Amino acid sequence: MEETSTREHKKKRIWRWLVIVVAVLVVIAAGVLAALLAAEKYSGRSEFCGTQCHIMKPNYETWKKDKHSQPDKETGRITGCIDCHYKPGEKPTPKAKFRGLGQLFSYLATGDKEVRKRPSVSDLSCTTAQCHPLNKLLVKQIDYKKKYDTKYKGNLKAFEHKTHLEKVIDGQKLQCTSCHLHQSRGRHFEVPKELCFICHFRKAPENQGRAKCAVCHEIPEKPLEMKKSHEEGGDDKPKKPITHKELEAAKVSCNRCHMEMIMGSTALKMDLCLECHHDASPELLAKVNNKKLMHMEHVTKQTARCNQCHETIDHKKSSYLDAAVQNCAACHPEPHFYTKKLLAGVGGVGVNEKFPSLMHSFGTNCTGCHQKDSRDEKGNKVRKGSDKSCAECHHNDPKYGKMTVQWAKDIADAVAETKLAEKTALEAVEQARGAVPAPVLTKAAAKLKLGQENLRVVTAGGGVHNKKYAMLLLDMAAQSFQEVISELKAAVPKGGIDEKPQ
Repeated sequence: MEETSTREHKKKRIWRWLVIVVAVLVVIAAGVLAALLAAEKYSGRSEFCGTQCHIMKPNYETWKKDKHSQPDKETGRITGCIDCHYKPGEKPTPKAKFRGLGQLFSYLATGDKEVRKRPSVSDLSCTTAQCHPLNKLLVKQIDYKKKYDTKYKGNLKAFEHKTHLEKVIDGQKLQCTSCHLHQSRGRHFEVPKELCFICHFRKAPENQGRAKCAVCHEIPEKPLEMKKSHEEGGDDKPKKPITHKELEAAKVSCNRCHMEMIMGSTALKMDLCLECHHDASPELLAKVNNKKLMHMEHVTKQTARCNQCHETIDHKKSSYLDAAVQNCAACHPEPHFYTKKLLAGVGGVGVNEKFPSLMHSFGTNCTGCHQKDSRDEKGNKVRKGSDKSCAECHHNDPKYGKMTVQWAKDIADAVAETKLAEKTALEAVEQARGAVPAPVLTKAAAKLKLGQENLRVVTAGGGVHNKKYAMLLLDMAAQSFQEVISELKAAVPKGGIDEKPQ
């Protein structure tokens, strides 16, 4: 009996201690939970981000100046940090807790002075019922005239989110943070106009599609300066004024007056790829030109910004003269186009094999031969090639200088003969009009054009740059012209074609 009583006493004592331990643990757990809840509530305040974490102070200061920190006029609600940087319903999840702990430990361990990774803001956070619900956002029109017309005299049209959020262009689906972002000091959220210009003007035909002026601007109807007929020697009665509407209807290029409005290349910053892809393989870098894939992976999936990959572009009023002067190609489309082809031994019609010059094979650039300062017929300073340049590279042997002089003479003689044949062929075509069947004349005209192109490569490129290839092209051109003459002569009644130029 005593043993039974002793065992029961021990059991009661064990149970008593278990109850005490459980009670203590419950109290501790409750305390810890309360502390965590209190800490979570405290750390969830925007003030905590700006006062307890030194790397967030600049962001906090800009947030305080932003409209999101101001109470809503209807609800009095303030949009804090976690309202944007956590998706709706995400904050209580374990994933979010661990992410927050990771950020805290990273901050405590490194003591960084800057945020190393750009924080993300989901579209879901922006489009909640309390913020910018889609049913209102898509139809809301933003009148830029009131905001920007004092600065941009461009008669800006109202902006709609619908046209941007519902389109996918080349794999690029825009998100809120594609345009709304923290770009400059002192501002927490803004829409840099440079991003608009990259999308609207990159590789877009002038005044067409997304680059059409009327997409963003109202076409001015106000008449341009009145022009009086006395300027042309008439009376003083005013003529009908010119308007932008009339110029647009007449399809007059905007670049005739506004070339300076769009300047820049928006070229890809290829070197920046390696900032993210440190060990990028050649196979990965080869995909850079796949625009649809690049936009899908970086913009749609990762909310990359346009200017992270592209050079910026300017769209503003500036000197109308400087733009034309700086853009040589506006008036001089690749002035050395044929010279480069001749040096490389390509560009001839009907020649499949390449005939590069020795200078091209050795990589001798233009200034290697063009050392002599001279003036063109307009008095502009130019550099010309000289026999002295050739001799200097070839052991100062004067025979090499004389050789290039002879080359120039040989080519000039051959060009003169070929042009004579061209003239005869042109006259033959004119004489044959109406006298031969149309298919015969069409074939002759095509062959004439072939010969003229080969002749043009030599004359425009300077045959001395590649004598061997130049002489080949001149022979082919002369042969084409002779075939034109022979074929038309055979198709025309006897005595109808004169083989000698008039």
